[in-house]
Amino acid sequence: MKVKKWLFLPFLGGSSDRERGQRRDRSRSRSRRPSRPENGALVKHESADAFANKGEEELVQDYNAPIRWYMLATLFPLIAGTFGPMASMFNICAIAIPWRLIVDPSSPQSQGEHIDDPRWLVAVNIVSLVIAILANVALLGQMTNRLRFNVASPVTIVGWYISGFIDIALAAVAPSQVPLPADNALATYSQAYYYCIFSGAIYVLLSIMLSCTAWGVWIGNYSSEFKLSLAQRSLMLQTILFLAYVLAAGGVYARVEGWDFLNSVYYIIVTLFTIGFGDFSPETHTGRSLYFPMSVGGIIFVGLIIANIRSLVLESTSVKVSTRLVERMRYKSIKAGSPEDGIVKVRGVLHRDTNAPTELARREKEFEVMREIQAAAAHNNRMIALSMATMAFMILWFIGSVCFWQAEKAVGGNNWSYFEALYFTYTAQLTIGYGDFGPQTNSAKPTFVFWSLIALPTLTVLIGAVGDAVTDFVNWYTVWLGKHAPNVFKILTGMKKRSTVDDTFQEAIEKVGAEIEGSNTNGSGFHNIADIETGRVVPAEITDTAFGHVRLGTVEEAYKPFLMLQAARKAIEHLDEETPRKYTFQEWSWILKLLGEDEATEENHRRVGQPVPENAEVATPVCLSPHQVWSWMGQESPLMSLEEGSEPKWVLKRLMEVLELELKRRGDLHVAKEADITSKEGDR
Repeated sequence: MKVKKWLFLPFLGGSSDRERGQRRDRSRSRSRRPSRPENGALVKHESADAFANKGEEELVQDYNAPIRWYMLATLFPLIAGTFGPMASMFNICAIAIPWRLIVDPSSPQSQGEHIDDPRWLVAVNIVSLVIAILANVALLGQMTNRLRFNVASPVTIVGWYISGFIDIALAAVAPSQVPLPADNALATYSQAYYYCIFSGAIYVLLSIMLSCTAWGVWIGNYSSEFKLSLAQRSLMLQTILFLAYVLAAGGVYARVEGWDFLNSVYYIIVTLFTIGFGDFSPETHTGRSLYFPMSVGGIIFVGLIIANIRSLVLESTSVKVSTRLVERMRYKSIKAGSPEDGIVKVRGVLHRDTNAPTELARREKEFEVMREIQAAAAHNNRMIALSMATMAFMILWFIGSVCFWQAEKAVGGNNWSYFEALYFTYTAQLTIGYGDFGPQTNSAKPTFVFWSLIALPTLTVLIGAVGDAVTDFVNWYTVWLGKHAPNVFKILTGMKKRSTVDDTFQEAIEKVGAEIEGSNTNGSGFHNIADIETGRVVPAEITDTAFGHVRLGTVEEAYKPFLMLQAARKAIEHLDEETPRKYTFQEWSWILKLLGEDEATEENHRRVGQPVPENAEVATPVCLSPHQVWSWMGQESPLMSLEEGSEPKWVLKRLMEVLELELKRRGDLHVAKEADITSKEGDR
């Protein structure tokens, strides 16, 4: 199938309802008929066509799609939407003041007398800015689905290439065409010159990234629609508004305090990021009065953007990595073991035997293996996130220190040692800012502005990753303590009766452990609906003798819609739980029986890793024919079916589908029965 190249999507935030419905229909069709297995194990990757037709939510939760496709289709446009406005902000800063400066030796901030720029330099800089703004507008139009891909993408990519090369060329020819006075040792280039270098480099880098995305569209790896959610699309607009706020506040303080415009921008960044070196502070009554609304509004702005970066960008990336890790571990567990003998290999040398004397016990073993794979993948995902965040933090710390170390050797600088640069960078990165060290030179301040715009979100991500890792450990320890608390207390009390405090403490530990494990024995699951331990699909209050000699199958058939609605109500309650609900095997077995499948029989079941019979077809439950089969360890497993994003959503959706068919069948039977009675009465 050839990928549709050009899409016109009329409203902010994604596809129209009709297009979303078409994608859901295609997804449902694909989920019912997965790709043909190879020796019983599904193929490891999906086709580019299947990937191209997925929406943003399906894309994040797609365990078959390679992560590189996700990066090209989602992360690259998102990075471009965030850093593109930043580059234009730097471009404005490159025009704001002249490029050359005679430093005043008495000024602690490397201020002095500016030397006017040639008119051609200002004119070319303005042309670069106008082209870049048009490119940003085109990208924003594409993100809000106001411009088609074939219009917006070339304008954005070519526009940023042109602006980037113009800025880089201007910075390269400046020493020869706009030279510093040779007879003055205090002459240096101003902050505007270095902002020009930053803007040019960012433009070119973003153009390369979007070119890779466009290349993927042209070869058909994914559609021309950016795989972004509404909240992710709004991040570019939020960034534009924040940077406009910084520039506007900088202009006001430049006028009120008499500072250079770029020093004012530096002051605004240091203030809003709560670093506060103290090298710049308002001294006029008007400046101090404006500080109150400016700081509050700006800090709220920063908090909102950083929260969005974590929740929208990084959490979706974490979900993508996690789902991919689950699939890779599942695939490797099957391949590393002996699937033909029912042996799988999990976590290094650990082997799991999925053979059992009964089908129900065998299926339960498969289920537990998948739970173990999920837990291992979740742990690895947290460690990867922690490692990546730590690496980014260290790179910004050490590489940033090198930049500031060299920058402070310029005219007007304090000539720091590398250790002093390390100390300054660390205090700034943690937003402490004692003020004993601060950037002084005209190259250090633009570097600090760019560095801080990256460093603060990185610090937030690192804190979140550390928190997740610590929470994982605390949860594990609490579960372990909850399991072993009775034995521990028996040893400590010498098998004597425990005090009330001991009992209370033990019960609290066991309760917390049960909650973390997702145990549903406390009545919050399906246990109060029916007796799921026995597998009977009848209401819990009905006893075996309630209806005399009526067959159990007749009772189950009569109460089936009633139990479906009760189970759906419980699933809806589970959707609101803070910790994602994970159902036990007993609950899954009962739910599947309610949906028309029996875990105790071999019908519609297969053994993963073993050949599928020729007349059989791998499909997700609920199977629609006797020829459809599935396994807990296959890609068709409910534990792998992440289309709905959680187990309660999967259960709720399947319950509604089966209930719809069941009520339709009962209605047809009732109408047919009434029609038959009416026909017989007419014959009389």
